[in-house]
Amino acid sequence: MTDRQIRCFLALYETLNFSAAARQLFLTQPTLSYQIRTLEEELGTPLFTRTTCRVEPTEAGQLFAAFAQNVRQSYQAFQHALAAGPARREKLVLQVPLTMASRDLVYHDLLLALSQELPDCDLEVRTDTSCTSPEEVLQSGVDALVQMLLEPVSDAIDCLPLFDTKCHLLASPGSPLSACGTLTPDQLAGQTICFESCDAVFVSMVRRCMEDIPLRWLMVPDFEKEYVRMLAGKCLFLSPVRSHGYPPEWFHPLIFPFPPAPTCLFTRKDDTRPCLQVLRQLTLAEHQRAVADGRL
Repeated sequence: MTDRQIRCFLALYETLNFSAAARQLFLTQPTLSYQIRTLEEELGTPLFTRTTCRVEPTEAGQLFAAFAQNVRQSYQAFQHALAAGPARREKLVLQVPLTMASRDLVYHDLLLALSQELPDCDLEVRTDTSCTSPEEVLQSGVDALVQMLLEPVSDAIDCLPLFDTKCHLLASPGSPLSACGTLTPDQLAGQTICFESCDAVFVSMVRRCMEDIPLRWLMVPDFEKEYVRMLAGKCLFLSPVRSHGYPPEWFHPLIFPFPPAPTCLFTRKDDTRPCLQVLRQLTLAEHQRAVADGRL
C-alpha cells in the first residue's frame, strides 16, 4: 500500500466522483481508476460500488476510510511538528520541469531521499513551464535546475547529464500504429496528436522537429478529455514520460534522425556546499533508477 493509493482513495471517498477526484489530484481518470483498482486487489475486497450514475463506498470502504483518514491526520500532524521545529541551517532550492514533476514519482523519491540524507536542510521545490537559460535561473535564487540542454552553457555552470530526453506516443490497440515498436515522424502523417497543457513547452520543441509533417496538434487540460477517441484509434497521446497508469505496451518511443537532447542537472561551479554535492549524487542516482525501471 502506498501513500498515493491512500490519497486517491480519500479523494474519491470524499467526492464520490472519479472526474472530480482526478481533477483534485491533478491526475487523469484512468490513472485514478488504476490506483483504486490496485488498492482493492491488494486488500482483496471492493471499496466502492460503481454504476453509470454514481459511486458509493462499500462497507469495507467505510472501514478503510477511517484508517486512511487517521493516516492522513498523522501525516499532517508530523508536518506541523516539523514546521514548528528549530530553524534549519541550510536551504536548497531545486527547480524541475512541471511536465515531469506532475507525472513521475522520481521527484517524490528524490525529495524523500534528500530529506533523509539532509535532515538539516530546508528543501524547496519549484516548477516552471518556461525554458529560461540555466544561467538566468541559477541567478534567481535557485540552487539546482533540472532541464533539457538546449544550448551550451557558460564555464561557470556545472552540467550533469541525467538521461536522454525521450518522447513517447501512447497508442491503444485500436490504433493502426499499435503494432509498431517505435515510431518515426514520417509514420505520423495525418494523425491527431494530443498533449496536456503542462507539456506545452516540451511539445513546442518537438514540433520544431516535425514542421514538415502534416499533423493536427491538440492541447487538452488532461488526457481524460480524449480518452475514448484514443481507445478508438482516432488520436495519439504524446508525453515525455511513461507514467499515466496505462499499459506499458501502449507506449511507443518517437525516434528522430538525430541524437536526443539530454536532460541535465545544472548547478553553479562556485557553490561547493556539501549539501549540494549530496543533491547532485542523489539526483543522478534517482534518475538512473527511473531509467532502469523504464519510466524515463
